[in-house]
Amino acid sequence: MKVFIDKKMFGRDNYQSLLDEFEQVDFIENLDDNEVEVMIVMNSTIKNLDFKKYRNLKWIQLLMAGFDNVNIEEIKKQEIMISNARDIFSISIAEDVFSKILYFNRNTKYYLDSMKSKKWEPIKKEPEIFKSIVGILGTGSIGQEIAKRMKAFGAQKVLGYKRTKSSVPFFDEIFTDDEGLDYLIKNSDYLILALPLNDETIKILDSRRITLMKSNALLINIARGDVIDQEALIEALKHKQIRGAGLDVTSPEPLPKTSELWNLDNVFITPHNASSSPYMKDRLYEMTRINLYKYLKAEKPNYIL
Repeated sequence: MKVFIDKKMFGRDNYQSLLDEFEQVDFIENLDDNEVEVMIVMNSTIKNLDFKKYRNLKWIQLLMAGFDNVNIEEIKKQEIMISNARDIFSISIAEDVFSKILYFNRNTKYYLDSMKSKKWEPIKKEPEIFKSIVGILGTGSIGQEIAKRMKAFGAQKVLGYKRTKSSVPFFDEIFTDDEGLDYLIKNSDYLILALPLNDETIKILDSRRITLMKSNALLINIARGDVIDQEALIEALKHKQIRGAGLDVTSPEPLPKTSELWNLDNVFITPHNASSSPYMKDRLYEMTRINLYKYLKAEKPNYIL
């Protein structure tokens, strides 16, 4: 069985461990070989592939959680299984959310600037997460890791929005319709976007919904830039309609130097790096070996889309 693998995502030792553990597998590093049966890849690697030429291809394992830049439906039409790396990045992204909230709550920029000028002027009554209401759009593994940590911080209530009605660990209430979504946005002190980008979620936070937010609310986006109407957000931030926005994602990426977002003092931008972690390669390796074992035993791999 021939398996193409993006080995740079695993690290030298982990890649060698795969070679040692799966001696029956012929790991290849060239997609010109149209006999490949499995692809373990970054989304960008397969973005422009013609899957019809791979007559033996049965399964694609993505090495990213997001898949909005992959034509999933076209792949499924070819009767090819496709799975993503759903739980790999949840912990680091959840921690990143708190770095952005605390950046604003504890006035980090102000105190860094104060250090430069050797100024000792504390700000009184800085906000807390304690007793706050948190709204999270998206209740998958990332949303759950965020909600779990919100409970540890003593949040009064964690509200979630998802497509189907069901209870989710660490959430107090779940909403699924437009009315519920509006209620969540209106009542949240912290509004966190952690949902996938698709036809239903593109600009889900539009100008109307941005105006529903509390004036002292923070918006955190670790989903995709296009789940927000970015121009409407810029206007809201310029006019101080909300307290601030922590953005790990923008539209487009990289964010052009001409964007007004760079110059707003109530914005904290990071370069789509919330998933950064020293454990990422080990987690991808462990996911891959488990799913390869499942596939070799004619079982469905985890996280099939």
